[in-house]
Amino acid sequence: MKLKPVFAALAAFIISAAVMPAEAQAQAGRRCLVTASSPPGTATYDPFDPAALTLGNVHITFTRLPAQNGAKAAILDFYVRSTNPGANNIVLTPISAVGAGNGTGFNQDIFYGTNETPPMITVPLGNSPIPGVFRWQFNGANDASDVFTVTFNIQLPQNLNLEASGSILFDIEYGCNGTGGGPQFSELGTAPNAFTLNIDVRSALQASYVGSALDFGEVGDRTDSQITPSSPLTVGGDIRVASSGPYTISIASQNNYRLTYPLGDVNDPTKSLDYRANFLGQTAQPGSTTVLSRTCTRAGLGSPPLSGGRLLPISVDLVEGGQEEIPASYRDVLTVTVAPLAAATPGVPCGM
Repeated sequence: MKLKPVFAALAAFIISAAVMPAEAQAQAGRRCLVTASSPPGTATYDPFDPAALTLGNVHITFTRLPAQNGAKAAILDFYVRSTNPGANNIVLTPISAVGAGNGTGFNQDIFYGTNETPPMITVPLGNSPIPGVFRWQFNGANDASDVFTVTFNIQLPQNLNLEASGSILFDIEYGCNGTGGGPQFSELGTAPNAFTLNIDVRSALQASYVGSALDFGEVGDRTDSQITPSSPLTVGGDIRVASSGPYTISIASQNNYRLTYPLGDVNDPTKSLDYRANFLGQTAQPGSTTVLSRTCTRAGLGSPPLSGGRLLPISVDLVEGGQEEIPASYRDVLTVTVAPLAAATPGVPCGM
């Protein structure tokens, strides 16, 4: 006697969010701190697209602090990092820069995620920047020379564990040499949440059934006293869901939680077998039209596909024996429908 899980078509839609640039706040005593800003997002990232999302010519503008008692940064070395593990494996490659100064360190990835060891900037800075770091040497001391813009190529690989519609905040780790207002100086610093990468992340998902078929096996030799509601025959498996945002999931029975055979009558006790379905703390009883449904928070993603996400257990309980039923192959169809939701939709954590 088999139950056949059937997955309805999965929908995916774009969720957009307005994201404002996040600027680093000046820290007391810092003379080389920079702020940064990026333009509004124009691209959409689908974490399940097998091709990486490549963005060319993304302009990020950096600004050094105004002179403090005459002291200004003269040389700035920096790299970019994020404390969000979902941003791991992003690639940020500077390809050009414009401003009153000179850049060094083009055509290399200067982003470091939580899974990477960043370069060790030491001060005072040497004559040349170390690998993995971008250097900007300022020319001039007026306000116009405080600003420079770097053009990046950015690559987001498949299955980044990013939240739907979520922006990606980046920190700048830097070291500098400075002049003015007294003797030359050097310092190391961090500009937390220095800028935001404005990418719209699709609220998308994938789902599949994991485990053995929901098959009670041969029960024609089992009596109603051997298989009962209080002592059922139980089989189960898992529904695996990976998603960038919240989602709804529901399970419905074709035969109202009764097994029967082709042209059989689910209302005839000799031609049907009663069972219960259990899913996420809910139970559907034999003969009912109950739809088991939950609104769940994001399941998360992983790499390769479906190695991340969550497992949602499902089980079915046969509650009567088959000795008194007509010999046949009995079955029912459970339809599982999974759909993504807007990022701000509240839900509950589902599965494990």
